Amino acid sequence: MATATIEELRKQMREKFPQAHAIPLVAMDARPAEQPFDPAYFPPGAVSEVVGPGLGMLIAGMLGEPEEMAALPELILIDGGDQFDPSSFSDEACSRLVWVRCQTVEEMLKATDMLVRDRNIPTILLDTCGFGSRELRGIPTSAWWRLKTAAGEGNCRLIVMSAAAQVPCASVRVALNARLGLESFDLPRRDLISGLRVIPERMKGVN
Repeated sequence: MATATIEELRKQMREKFPQAHAIPLVAMDARPAEQPFDPAYFPPGAVSEVVGPGLGMLIAGMLGEPEEMAALPELILIDGGDQFDPSSFSDEACSRLVWVRCQTVEEMLKATDMLVRDRNIPTILLDTCGFGSRELRGIPTSAWWRLKTAAGEGNCRLIVMSAAAQVPCASVRVALNARLGLESFDLPRRDLISGLRVIPERMKGVN
């Protein structure tokens, strides 16, 4: 008798609230599939964040392996902690890059704020991995939102490279998978770049 009553109640609830009992077409916790790296994945006029290992490969993927010198730079690298090694890239690749070297977090933020408002170069890479988590936690949330607003006004593509998620206003957050093994040391860079994959990260709150 009790079982019949419960089943009748369930039936009534399904009839009254059909949307709440519908079977979802896609599981809410399904992880997006990885995809080949493409600089166009990062939208203009927004802040994107790349977290975890493989950040050096991101720079390589953005620069590529051009055969000719560029007449004008195509992107800016704001190098927090001064870790970029230009000697590992060709002169042709480096001709596409403006390299801004920063020794402190304060220098890094000031340089980013100034350049993202310049509106002359469409892509800015901000590498924060040269600083420790304690230093980066000192960045006020308002600083990131100012950069987001400036990027939107200037249609700039600002890509923040982080060891761990830290940008609360990121429109896109991804991890990279370079699929590297011992045999990769003998491969040319163009082959390594072709194997680079973007893995979308679930957008969670940042402490």
